Amino acid sequence: GVVRDVLLLDNACSEVLSSRLSKKQLANYLYYVDMTDEERALNSREQELIADYRSLAASSRDIAFEYNGVEYSDKSAEAAYYSDKIDYDTYTAISRYISSQLNARFGEIYLEMISVRNQIAALHDYSNYAEYAYAEVYHRDYTVKDIEAFSTAVKKELCTHFWTYVYYMDSVDENALPLAASKYTGSNVFPTLLPYFAQLSDELYESASYIYEHGSYDLDPYSRKAGTSYTRTISYYNMPFYFNNPTGTYSDLTTAIHELGHANNAYWSGHDWNDPSTDVDTAEVHSQGLELLMLKFYPELFGTQADAVAQSTIANTIYSVIQGCIHDELQRYAYSTPNVTLKQINEFYCKIMKEYGRVEKDDPRTEMYGWYEVPHTFQSPMYYISYATSAAGALMFWEESQEDYFAAVDHYLAFVAQPGNVSFQDSFKGVNLDSPLSPEYIQKLDKTMREKVMVLKPFEDVYMYNWYAMGVYVANYYGLMNGTSETTYSPKQNLTKAQILTVLARLANLYGLADSGDSVFTLEQGVAWAVEAGLADGDNLKDPVTREEFAVLMCDFAKLLGAELEISTDLSDFGDADKVSEDAVDAMTWMVENGILAGAADMEGNVILDPQGVITRGQFATLLYRFIMA
Repeated sequence: GVVRDVLLLDNACSEVLSSRLSKKQLANYLYYVDMTDEERALNSREQELIADYRSLAASSRDIAFEYNGVEYSDKSAEAAYYSDKIDYDTYTAISRYISSQLNARFGEIYLEMISVRNQIAALHDYSNYAEYAYAEVYHRDYTVKDIEAFSTAVKKELCTHFWTYVYYMDSVDENALPLAASKYTGSNVFPTLLPYFAQLSDELYESASYIYEHGSYDLDPYSRKAGTSYTRTISYYNMPFYFNNPTGTYSDLTTAIHELGHANNAYWSGHDWNDPSTDVDTAEVHSQGLELLMLKFYPELFGTQADAVAQSTIANTIYSVIQGCIHDELQRYAYSTPNVTLKQINEFYCKIMKEYGRVEKDDPRTEMYGWYEVPHTFQSPMYYISYATSAAGALMFWEESQEDYFAAVDHYLAFVAQPGNVSFQDSFKGVNLDSPLSPEYIQKLDKTMREKVMVLKPFEDVYMYNWYAMGVYVANYYGLMNGTSETTYSPKQNLTKAQILTVLARLANLYGLADSGDSVFTLEQGVAWAVEAGLADGDNLKDPVTREEFAVLMCDFAKLLGAELEISTDLSDFGDADKVSEDAVDAMTWMVENGILAGAADMEGNVILDPQGVITRGQFATLLYRFIMA
């Protein structure tokens, strides 16, 4: 409005200002129409509601509610749990109760926000605020319908396998990192990272070096600094400034990689007051894309912990896709449902949390309340999908890097070099890549994730989603079973009797029934122990073992552990129960009763035990794991 009024003046100011604008920019300013009184009133009420939200959010951790005669707040319940004054189940029950009570308070504000914002959308001829925000607030080049298809693909493809990946992720042992803590934090991140940036590109090295050499950063820890990190362009100098309040851990280094991705774009693009800012979706591709391409140098930066840190980086990026879709879908529902109630919102949130795999599908809850903990839902409605779309875009470079690393780097650098006024999907077209929002791409991303990162290391032939993966993981972790080579497990290969006896000897060592000293039982030593323990007679050691023979062997081993093998059922539910040898019936029944041995469907759909079937390495690892857990 101010620019318009200056342009309408007939003086030197309007002449200078006009000379700085293109014809399109001139038209945009000159035809700008002031808000009506109704628009002003709605916008004013929206700001008041945001202020109410912020006030409640600032105090919510301290608000106490009575639970079973005792007053608890979020903060005091947490303190009680960590000081062992309440157990985990009690803490969970209290937390859920407090969440439901806070949900009611935040919900009251949110319901009025929905009403006000939908009225704003209606004044601009949109059916709801979600559609208005996509088009008019964020100027996205994709629609609500595009995101509906994208979100459906994320549920169907990524979520099917992602939570399995998270389950197997290694935790980072910070004591085993190869560099001193100072190398990962503060201004030391620059000399640590610069040699690797130089290997990626001259441009990246130049932008980071310039910031470092000119001191355009604030990276010292301080208790009164904001606990956040960001990169901003200082307009007067037309250069990026990097801020962080470091924690003194390796995450300071990964944060620096992220922020220097932003800084690189800011350094090369440059903006004056009237330039369009970089698309919000595109901006995060600059940062997250660099993080994923830097995985190549993690072995040097993080040593033996490289895999664990890399898993965390990949998982966080994919999680951003899933979380972005969840909260956008919830907001789309809230704004598009006429006269929506808080109960409906809570029920829908519970429903989609199950659909995206955030909670188990058989979770008895019908309502969930934690959506109110996301500030964007109140302060930046419909923004959250940008976390999903940008992460999907960044993963496009990672996905390409699995086949051709430097082709991915070239595409990334070309992507970053584009002007800020190029829209999100067009920016990918500009470097000859497909849209990261297409369901086909999400399907491809899921395939790459499964084939490249969901391998159960050190074995390249066991994937985390294989039904026998947990058994292999446990057997390998406890040193019970070796692979057939350093990188293969051969899950479909048969086991000999000698090999099974050796594994049982090693398991007996863990239980304290055997003593292998400081070494692991070899094949000969394992068989010798089994013969001495009465598990075998030493014959037919090279023969494979059938499922019923294995059942007998495991029952005998259970007796050594002191188990009482009581059985109360039979095998009549299985179509081939009559094929179980007489001397193996009790053992097979005990294995079934204790959930160790399960039936499988034959070609005709009948549930069978397959008692004469030969035990494979994958089956054995799984049955061994179930035995340990029984």
